[in-house]
Amino acid sequence: MKFKLFILFVLISVYSLLNSTTWHIKQDGTGNFTTIQEGINASVDSDTILVYPGTYFENVNYNGKSITVASLFLTTQNEDYINQTIIDGNQNGSCVRMISGEDSTTVICGFTISNGSGTLHVYDYLGGGLYIVNSQPTIKKCIIKNNNANAGGGIYCIGSQIELVGVSIHNNHSYASGGGIFLHNSEINFNSEILCNIYLNYASGGCEISKTWTCPPMEVYIDTFTVFEPDGYFISSTNSIGVPLNDVILNAQHAKFEPVNSDLFVSVDGNNSNNGLTPDEPLVTINYALSLIKSDSLHPNTIFLTNGHYSKSINNQCFPLNMRGYISLEGESMDNTILDAEEDCALIWDSYSELDYSLKNFTLSNGFHNITSAIYLTALQKQNKFINLENITIMDCQGYNKSLNLVYMNLNISNLFSYSNYSACLSSVNSYQPEQEVIIENIYINDNHQYDPGSTSSDARPQLSFGMLGTDPMNVTITNMELTENIQIQSDWQESCSGVSVGDNINLNLVNCTIGNNSSPGDGGAINIGPAGQNSVINVYNSILYGDNPGEIYIFNEFSSNPSTVNIQNSLVNGGYEGIENVYSWNTVNWLGDNLDTIPQWTGIGDYPYALATDSPCIDAGTLDLPPGIELPEFDLAGNPRIYGETIDMGAYEYQDSVSVQEDIVIPITQTRISNCPNPFNPTTTIKLDLAESGKIELAIYNIKGQKVKTLMDAYSTKGHFEIVWRGVDDNKKKVSSGQYFIKLKVNEKEKAVNKCILLK
Repeated sequence: MKFKLFILFVLISVYSLLNSTTWHIKQDGTGNFTTIQEGINASVDSDTILVYPGTYFENVNYNGKSITVASLFLTTQNEDYINQTIIDGNQNGSCVRMISGEDSTTVICGFTISNGSGTLHVYDYLGGGLYIVNSQPTIKKCIIKNNNANAGGGIYCIGSQIELVGVSIHNNHSYASGGGIFLHNSEINFNSEILCNIYLNYASGGCEISKTWTCPPMEVYIDTFTVFEPDGYFISSTNSIGVPLNDVILNAQHAKFEPVNSDLFVSVDGNNSNNGLTPDEPLVTINYALSLIKSDSLHPNTIFLTNGHYSKSINNQCFPLNMRGYISLEGESMDNTILDAEEDCALIWDSYSELDYSLKNFTLSNGFHNITSAIYLTALQKQNKFINLENITIMDCQGYNKSLNLVYMNLNISNLFSYSNYSACLSSVNSYQPEQEVIIENIYINDNHQYDPGSTSSDARPQLSFGMLGTDPMNVTITNMELTENIQIQSDWQESCSGVSVGDNINLNLVNCTIGNNSSPGDGGAINIGPAGQNSVINVYNSILYGDNPGEIYIFNEFSSNPSTVNIQNSLVNGGYEGIENVYSWNTVNWLGDNLDTIPQWTGIGDYPYALATDSPCIDAGTLDLPPGIELPEFDLAGNPRIYGETIDMGAYEYQDSVSVQEDIVIPITQTRISNCPNPFNPTTTIKLDLAESGKIELAIYNIKGQKVKTLMDAYSTKGHFEIVWRGVDDNKKKVSSGQYFIKLKVNEKEKAVNKCILLK
């Protein structure tokens, strides 16, 4: 049969060549044209564009013509020509576009199609290799590899019907869905005689194939697929509202590998030819490990990451990571295991997996996405799934919405640090699931600017928001939180808030939280119950709310039938009871015992400027009489004992005496000096400061031209030992260039010490 098809294919090809014009494309100038596009432009329907070997750096557009574009494979059937004839998109758009209603006689045959970056459609780049719209082409004996796009890394189809004959699609990447193929209201016919190959493509959903909206059920005839039994990680099929469908049948003769039901190890110095089963035989990319590993509810597994910098440019690490159910991801250390999206996309994504896993011990940096700049996780409704986030830093990420979007799940977070992002921190939403639980302990949210850089207006997002779409409550408890100096620059939503906001049916406990110096263009600085905050209760214990603009607490629940309540006990609130803005009388504010309205007296210096100074009225002013189920952590946000002295303090930091409980000897300071470590550094260094005298302190970074680039400290201070972190940014939050810098210390306007440091990149 295959021999008969081959003969028929050759006869049809020869007939076509004899009854149409054939345009010869040769880069040496001996043909009709030197570029493929020139040949297409000159052709008419039924013509053939015959392309001779070479690499053609082009972004080809068929312009609605029913033509054949082919390598010499068409006339010789020599497959060497497929590898020798390359359409290279040069990261300048889709390699090939068929977007003008090309019909079923349109053919592309015998090419390697690579290095495409997609065609811009609204906000997204679609179809890295091929972008097909309302067309019916046939793709024959092509290799589609090493392309990328927001959707459809290899092929993107919308409103189209295509036929694939002997096509190999591998090592393509999509930031969203469909690493290999994305179908939207489209269908594919896989030739059952001349088989295709689809393997090792990556995406945040449907790594190999993703189809959505009104695509019909599909049967995939394939020679080689990544695995024999793919789940939603490999093949994603959903209807128009995102509900998963089970309507794709895979008929594969071979699999790239057998899934491994075991923990796996990944290192920046590893190799994907290793087995990944031990630290001595690590893999090199997390994507490969996620494709290789197998897990289920009875046998959960973990991918372990050694310290190092994981990025596309360094070790070909693709983001976002498409997480899978019951597979945890654990770095070696929060500070030194770095996942860097290089401002291309979000970092971790999971749509409708089985969830139930942990993410631990790493830094997420340089994420970029309109919806979620760092982590987006969502589960099917009513599944009661669980996610644990532990020892996570999020920095230098940018997005219109949140750094973390977590939907329809129970959630535990501990030791989360979010700073220097152009996005809000966390949104958690649950839908129609009874008694959902969100437990957050030890969270630091500082210096995040929330707005849409590409827009003149936006709905400002609070740093933390919680919403419930059903009538059952979601229970949220937050302990040991610093939420400070976050800014909403713009908003069309007057009832916005730069701190914590709740929607319907939220029971929120804020315990030992410090919320200060945040600003919003709306009406809520620290805490907000919005217009849709029905039946919500916020309990504030042992917390400090001070310096937030325009105010500390704003209550705007419009529904008298479902009022909301705020209870405040043993807390400092700037403006006191009278300063709380309660718009409607049916909502209740209970100003309970031992609250304060005064200046909290923060230290204002060092690593913990919101720690309590010696004369702070918040020392020993908290209460241990908390509601059942609220457990205080053993340590405060700085790692000191949570209770020190007569009883617990207010705020995220427990005041410590000048002689620490962990220190036996206090070393007297006889000389003012500064140093930094590491030096050279990239991108963070810790500046150690010894002050032998009290006074007005100015600590700043200068470039070699003597220009001040960053003020680290400008305040009055007592003498002592201090440590301050510089993250390699200037006063405008922009990264500074590599090179030599000077750390200068002034005391009472007199220069006391200078230290040279070197930033490497």
